[in-house]
Amino acid sequence: MYIFQQSFISNCDMLIKCNNFHRTYYNLFKALDLSCFPEKTINVGRTGYSRHAMLRALIVKHREEIKSIPRLIHFLDSNPALAEMCGFTMGHLPDSSQFYRFLKEIPNSILQKVHLSINKQLIDKGAVTLDTFVIDSKPVMAATKENNNKNPSRNIHNKNKKPRRNPQATLGYYSHYEKSDGTKTNEYFWGYRTHTIVSIEGIPLVETTLPNNKTDVEVAIILINKLKRLYKFKKDAIFIGDASYDVRSLYELIVNKMKCQAFIPLNQRNTKEPKTLGPHGAPICDASLEMSYDGLCRDRKNVKLKFRCPLKTHRAVAAKFPGGCPIKHFRFSKGAAYGCTKYIDVTNDARSRVPRNSTLFKKTVEKRIVVEQYFSRLGDREVEQTTHYKLRSVKNQMTIAHLSQSLVALAAVNLNRFDKIRCFRTFAYAC
Repeated sequence: MYIFQQSFISNCDMLIKCNNFHRTYYNLFKALDLSCFPEKTINVGRTGYSRHAMLRALIVKHREEIKSIPRLIHFLDSNPALAEMCGFTMGHLPDSSQFYRFLKEIPNSILQKVHLSINKQLIDKGAVTLDTFVIDSKPVMAATKENNNKNPSRNIHNKNKKPRRNPQATLGYYSHYEKSDGTKTNEYFWGYRTHTIVSIEGIPLVETTLPNNKTDVEVAIILINKLKRLYKFKKDAIFIGDASYDVRSLYELIVNKMKCQAFIPLNQRNTKEPKTLGPHGAPICDASLEMSYDGLCRDRKNVKLKFRCPLKTHRAVAAKFPGGCPIKHFRFSKGAAYGCTKYIDVTNDARSRVPRNSTLFKKTVEKRIVVEQYFSRLGDREVEQTTHYKLRSVKNQMTIAHLSQSLVALAAVNLNRFDKIRCFRTFAYAC
């Protein structure tokens, strides 16, 4: 055995040169700058295992789509050369509790600094541009029996009855599907969502993972402000998102404050059907009568024209209907007897000025596929599920997953293979 180990160690360089698998991780770890990541804790006690080695091992877990920490340990144990490259002493791997403690205790801000350092190098090398950004989010399922479709007593309706082992997980929308009888139904889950802004090259720039009760727009505002603070992008940058980001407050931030462009499709749930107008430009009421203008109404930053029942405002019209409203509208005689009202939104804001029917808009929105491809590369195991029970552990797991994507790009750039910045399996082949 001793002779085998001596021969193995002396031929490590040859192993890296001849084996694509080990050469890939050699270039990955070579590109990973951990100068801002503390190697040891300041706590009193045993020295423990190398933090740098554990971070590299978790990068391996993500890249190989390993389902759990115990399987990661088994994978490293069966690949001693890779364990050595991570920084572990041969034959001395940490147990699963060490990895769980690492994810639970390490501040997420430190991992964010490592991620920022990688992205800054990509920008300096010209691999990433800061003129077009795509924003989106994906569900992260909590480790709970409530997400098991085979569980007959699973709770997916009462948001106040939270899972015991995941108190920070919240109930949220997952997807909708069509049953065999043709009816559509929504599917819900307990967990979190990981939000990210990627460049047009498909590189994650800023990200965060939060419970489901945070809306996409709320998190998008936080991430865009963070993106501006960290990367100082210029005016006229393009932000692309799906219809869930079609909210006026986000347009105000992107267009009016950042002086950039927003390419977001119209969310039909936020839009009322156009009203039928009469010969004088006023809407037609339910009784087929043209309504009367009743002034201007301002609601926060929205401007609306108000119209009222003509039987209540014009005596000449009321005289034609001595019996009152032809359809007996409940507001005509009940309560304050004010009559029905309708509004026309005439707000000239950033949301209404988006040229959604133009060819430029349609071609630009098509680029949103970049973020869909990014989440696909991230892997179903990392995006859709987690095996941890604390929000900090889940956030750290997802930050390492996003960080790994940027690290692959940097390793490819260092090898002068700019066309392989999204290709983990092949960026180090034949180089």
